[in-house]
Amino acid sequence: VPVILGPSIPRGDRGLEERVEWCRAMLILFKPWRCLDDLLLHGEGWDAAFERCVFTAEQLRVMGNIGVLSECKDARPRTKDV
Repeated sequence: VPVILGPSIPRGDRGLEERVEWCRAMLILFKPWRCLDDLLLHGEGWDAAFERCVFTAEQLRVMGNIGVLSECKDARPRTKDV
C-alpha cells in the first residue's frame, strides 16, 4: 500500500479550488503517465482532464474510500471533546 508523504490529499467536496487540486491528485495517482502531457491536454484544466479520463470501478471505489478517510480525519478533532 503506497504511503503518500507531505500535505494531505485535497477533498473533492470543498469548493472549486480544492476540487481542482483533488482532480490533479487523483489523476497523478490513478492515470498512467510519464510526462505532464500524458495527464493534461494543452490548455486543459485539471478538472476537465479528470472528467475526460475513464477510470475503472475499482479506481473509483478507492477514490471514494480516500474521501471517506478524509471525512473521518476531519471529524475526529470535532468528536474528541464529546
